[in-house]
Amino acid sequence: MTEITRSIEIMASKHHVWSHVHPKNWTRIFDFVKSVNGYSDDGEAGVGTTADIVAGGADAAVSYHIEITEFVKDSRIVYRRYGGPLSGRGKIEVRSTGFGTTVQRTSYYDDALSEDTIKSLGAGIDKDNLRLKRVAEAGDLAE
Repeated sequence: MTEITRSIEIMASKHHVWSHVHPKNWTRIFDFVKSVNGYSDDGEAGVGTTADIVAGGADAAVSYHIEITEFVKDSRIVYRRYGGPLSGRGKIEVRSTGFGTTVQRTSYYDDALSEDTIKSLGAGIDKDNLRLKRVAEAGDLAE
């Protein structure tokens, strides 16, 4: 098993940041996610909710599924990834700080990954976190 964790500080309220990390907005925030089928614009995620994800770059796309296993509105979402490459779990936690909000993303992979793969996946999370920060601080996404 492999675990990759990254955090970022965002100068915005916890509620505002949460609206950005909700799975229905993953295509706007996470560069590798191309579509999330299973959430409506007004639908709320909850334990047991499933979605089909299409991810990848310009060269190739992969499909997999997620199932929400824990959901605490404005605080935490935990999901299981399956049916595609790199199965495992993911967790997004949102916490208020004295100056804004911390977002911590953790990906757990069922397999032991190579150092190069870990480095690449970690760099992707860092890139997405910076995109999330930019969008949330600019208020570019409707809640």
